[in-house]
Amino acid sequence: ATSGNTGAAIAMASAQRGYNYIVITNKKTSKEKIDAMKAYGGEVQVSPSGVAPDHPDHYQNIENRLVAENPTSYYGVDQYNNPYNTEAYEVTLGPEIWHQTSGAVTHFIAGGSTGGTVSGTGRYLKSQNLSVRVVMADPHGSVFWDHIVNGVPADDVKVSKSWEME
Repeated sequence: ATSGNTGAAIAMASAQRGYNYIVITNKKTSKEKIDAMKAYGGEVQVSPSGVAPDHPDHYQNIENRLVAENPTSYYGVDQYNNPYNTEAYEVTLGPEIWHQTSGAVTHFIAGGSTGGTVSGTGRYLKSQNLSVRVVMADPHGSVFWDHIVNGVPADDVKVSKSWEME
């Protein structure tokens, strides 16, 4: 299951290695990201958006079900519940941006998605300069939108465990 970027990377790596792949996302994912995931020749399943995290059609649950039903042939990346998601960006993208800007970066803006990119990259950049502004942009309809814009208390937002982790 993916919000797009990891799915595109999986599609690219699978194509290079000659693997078949199924990438699962939801309707909130942009057409461009879906097209990028399809471009490498595998299958992209697009589930409905806005379904409850415990609903069988939630894209993360589709991944879990496919892996459970096909344990010897499917591997689920489970990026949303991976405790190393944030760390991966802290040790890769954060330093890359810092070095490419020679430390002149003043703002970092990223989509919310799993939270790994914005929090891990932001953590690294702030470790180098506390005045770096980290901004998370996320689309209408996301769980963050409900919490921040609509004022839904965090305890009342319907989310998967991954958001709680971030």
